[in-house]
Amino acid sequence: MKTLSEIYSGLQVRSVFNAIISDLRLKQVADSGLLRVILFCIIILLNSFAVPGGRIAMTEWMQQQAERDFFYFEVRHKPFSENLLKECLEYEGIKYQDVVLLQSKLETGYYTSDIFLNGNNLFGMKYPSYRPTIASGIYNGHAKYLHWSDSVIDYAIWQRWYMSLGYRIGESPDDDFYLVFLKCIPYAEDKRYIAKLVKLSDGGLT
Repeated sequence: MKTLSEIYSGLQVRSVFNAIISDLRLKQVADSGLLRVILFCIIILLNSFAVPGGRIAMTEWMQQQAERDFFYFEVRHKPFSENLLKECLEYEGIKYQDVVLLQSKLETGYYTSDIFLNGNNLFGMKYPSYRPTIASGIYNGHAKYLHWSDSVIDYAIWQRWYMSLGYRIGESPDDDFYLVFLKCIPYAEDKRYIAKLVKLSDGGLT
């Protein structure tokens, strides 16, 4: 059985190493498979400290956490692309991904805006006052993120927050349902926001 000091020390180590892994900036290596194995072992070791008196063991949660860390580690070391954004939307289980992708294009001017290039904000999100967020601060009146993929995660948090309030996001497969939702809450101050999304879809939305 681990003592309280050992557990506390382990949690400190885990916190430090998780921060290092999240912000790691490595050059391309010849054997990326070897790197994945090394990181996997580190994550398993660090997560074991969170279990008082526990031995190093692979639980389902630890496996999911390791896979998530690997996924976003790789994302953070690839140049931004729309395909990579789609992978992140799918990974986070974001509802109405076609509409959300259009939102990213509209909010960033096809990924050229200041809040995207310098604030890593894909969806024009403001820093929230109530709901949970992983935004790191505020930039030019909008939420700022450490990496653009964090803004995808935050969008997923935003959707789940509205679902927790009783909004039935995801119950209808119709994209038009989501457009009505975005208009009603409302998502943007621009009264022509929905019309712009429809136009951007080239007939894909009505």
